Amino acid sequence: MQSRIARTAEQLFVAKGFEETTVDEIAAAVGMSQRSFFRYFASKDEVVLDSLERLGLDLAARLESRPLEEPEWDSLRHAFEPVVERLADPVLREHDAALQRIVDASPRLFAAYLGRLDGLQRELADRLLTRAAQRRGCVPDSVVLRAMVGGAFACLHAAITHAVARPEDFGHRLDLTMEALRPAAAAR
Repeated sequence: MQSRIARTAEQLFVAKGFEETTVDEIAAAVGMSQRSFFRYFASKDEVVLDSLERLGLDLAARLESRPLEEPEWDSLRHAFEPVVERLADPVLREHDAALQRIVDASPRLFAAYLGRLDGLQRELADRLLTRAAQRRGCVPDSVVLRAMVGGAFACLHAAITHAVARPEDFGHRLDLTMEALRPAAAAR
């Protein structure tokens, strides 16, 4: 039900505008009361940010599925595959771009988005730290891993910015960017 509410709300936000869409309209479009809506989301802001939350779960799952002995940088690149897949699909690409425009236009949403993005990076860094400790039997430098995750996200952001003009080139640009910025410790 939560994903149905989110999809319906996102369609309304794109069609009418975020500020112009009310919780009552979202609830009515889904066929529920406003009270029921609030069982799933604390606010309409949360609906917009839910897509980042879902993407974060996908990235974390991809990271966890990587071989334990794989270098962290390579695991991060593979973890970004859900983004590559979404940008390859014209419908999902336009949907995500519309949501990003909504976030960018609202200082409140943008601040919340940046907070969630930071939380996602911390989560991935923690997972890398756990994986590295299991592999090596020791605890690697958490600051270095956090910086590595931040660097990988910078590569992702740069490739996404490029993909606005040439979405079909996204995966290739991401690979080139990440290879150019590969940390020395992650080099093979």
